[in-house]
Amino acid sequence: MILRGFIKKEIIQTLRDPRLGVMVLIMPVLQILLFGYALTNDVINIKLGGYFQPSDVVAQDIYKAAVASQWFLPIDVAGTPPEQAILSGKVDAVIIAPEGGVTKTVGRNEGKMQLLVNATNVLRAVAIDGYIQNIAWKVCSADGGRQSPVNVVMRSLYNPTLETSTFIVPGLMAMILTVLVMILTCTSIAKEKESGTFETIISAPIKRRSIILGKTIPFALVGLFNTFVVLIAGLCFFDLPFRGSFLIFLVENLFFVVCAVLLGILMSTFVKNQQQAMLCSFIVIFVLMMLSGSFFPIDNIPIWLRWFAYANPMAHHTLLIRNILLKGGDIAYVVQHCLAILAATSVIALCAFSRFRITLN
Repeated sequence: MILRGFIKKEIIQTLRDPRLGVMVLIMPVLQILLFGYALTNDVINIKLGGYFQPSDVVAQDIYKAAVASQWFLPIDVAGTPPEQAILSGKVDAVIIAPEGGVTKTVGRNEGKMQLLVNATNVLRAVAIDGYIQNIAWKVCSADGGRQSPVNVVMRSLYNPTLETSTFIVPGLMAMILTVLVMILTCTSIAKEKESGTFETIISAPIKRRSIILGKTIPFALVGLFNTFVVLIAGLCFFDLPFRGSFLIFLVENLFFVVCAVLLGILMSTFVKNQQQAMLCSFIVIFVLMMLSGSFFPIDNIPIWLRWFAYANPMAHHTLLIRNILLKGGDIAYVVQHCLAILAATSVIALCAFSRFRITLN
């Protein structure tokens, strides 16, 4: 009887709290519906460019067949060198005809062409190679009675040995930093609320701005320190390359750390204790991770949900880490995604400071 009373009391107490009720009952259902429909490991929406002459019939047929397969999206790369097109993120892969065209090489029974692929994501690169190989074989065996198959030679950029860790580790770096900073910030403030020390801070003769900065700067420093720790671990244990500028890497991480801290402060304004803080952090971080491109390419996400990924600062941070470490950091690419992080930071800061002032009052 006593045990049953305890169980009943805990269930009623949990459901009576509207915040916990939403987290426990509604959010899991929304998450499984959202991600069950939206996320897929299928390699789709591959941005494909082509470098061949209009008169090269075989290359044209292969390119058109690739686009018609609905795995690839046609991208105009005219005037852009192949390596630069991939470095800037304009395309994921390009097919390049040899001098004289693929049609002539097929006529000499030595058909060949080159496939240049962004191999930072190994599974995606291997799948792209398989798609093009299969499409090229079908085109040559069915179109015009050609007997000679086209030998597609794949060249893997940024990860020539096709190491899976080269793609996974940068995503883990972004994930670890996000989890650490947001949970530390949110639970720290929630702990002070729960213990009553938050009221002491409020009643002290301290300016509100000082309180907010005092809650922001320490965790930003912790986040930056964690960035160095995780980076050194990636370089030492996984032979992760570092091809970009360390200064750009540091500045970009500073932008994101500040954004993550402010998001943690914003979440703390909606919770009253550490239990709520942990649940809220888990839900928010899970959504951010799934829409960050760390495990599922953003291009695989449906368009109606992709806009949420574009608004996700963690997605831009993950893309920037991979671009700086593996590709060397294309300046236009870095500026574009840094501006996106700063825009998200501005919105989050406005909301966090507004909510925090209400809490102080």
